[in-house]
Amino acid sequence: MKLEITREWFERRAKLEGDLEISAGRLARDPAPEQIQVETATDEAPIPMRMAFGSFVETMRRQKGLSVEKLAERADLDVSDVVRIERDAHFRPEPRVVYRLAETFNLPGKAMQQLSGNTVARPGLQEHALRFAARSGGSPQKLSREEQRALDEFIAYLEKQQG
Repeated sequence: MKLEITREWFERRAKLEGDLEISAGRLARDPAPEQIQVETATDEAPIPMRMAFGSFVETMRRQKGLSVEKLAERADLDVSDVVRIERDAHFRPEPRVVYRLAETFNLPGKAMQQLSGNTVARPGLQEHALRFAARSGGSPQKLSREEQRALDEFIAYLEKQQG
């Protein structure tokens, strides 16, 4: 018996997936169908977005009073993944890693996947992420009031995007 998978079969399966967070292929598409514009997906998210993601993870870690090792332990991740997320703008973490961080920080997974560059970001996310990154990055210990305010505003934005 020969199994034949046609283009039509893939198109039907894609329609059934709808707005699921996990998909097959290159980057998953997250925006609602009416928001989708024709664009070329690439494996590389803009470096400023990845820098913002790294800054966000670091700030969340600091807010919780966690060392890199403790965060990795709580999220069941390799320490090297956490370090690379925080320090290497060229590093794109696996979706599982981003999912574990979202769970650990109790944040919307869909928004975290977009912020990490694993899915196409909804309009406005990059602007908010870069604004957050510009306002964060103080001392390596306790967050300043300004950093806490920026973190709270960005978390509220991410949670609003989930709905």
